[in-house]
Amino acid sequence: MSLDAPVDSRPLLLVAADLMSASLHVARRTLPTRPTPCSEWQLGQLVHHVADSASTLTEVITGAAPIPTTTTGCIRAELSLNELRQAVSDAPANAPAVDLTSLTGAFELTVHAWDIDTAVGATPRLPADHVRALVRLAPIVLSEIDRGGLFGARLASPSGASDTQRLLALFGRRAG
Repeated sequence: MSLDAPVDSRPLLLVAADLMSASLHVARRTLPTRPTPCSEWQLGQLVHHVADSASTLTEVITGAAPIPTTTTGCIRAELSLNELRQAVSDAPANAPAVDLTSLTGAFELTVHAWDIDTAVGATPRLPADHVRALVRLAPIVLSEIDRGGLFGARLASPSGASDTQRLLALFGRRAG
């Protein structure tokens, strides 16, 4: 599977940004030292990573360096997500690089929203149609990538796994 055929991944990125915003809302009331499913990161580090990722996605989509900010934590992450949403809205149509960036960002933000929800003890709520689309499109992003240092090793999905369990297993997470 490739992006030779049109894939409208921008809506997936926007849904993922909304999922992340909801997760950040809960994370604001949680100590940044909480452990996360990302075994080497505490909650505060993961939130920082999300802010950096959203800024990088915005930079790739717009071609412009992000505006420096003095804000930190969940507020910085939310501001970065807002800039990302605007960049996606302003991006030209039929731009394969934007579509691939959007798809990659949709995976990043969706899986990390699940990570944050899990870390703060909230029930992760990933919409079934969103997850189904990501599972279907996963080969575009994951097929020939060197996984080292990016995310955990792919796990085997349990028999009868849900789409959410299958998505998370692709990124080295085990959903209950």
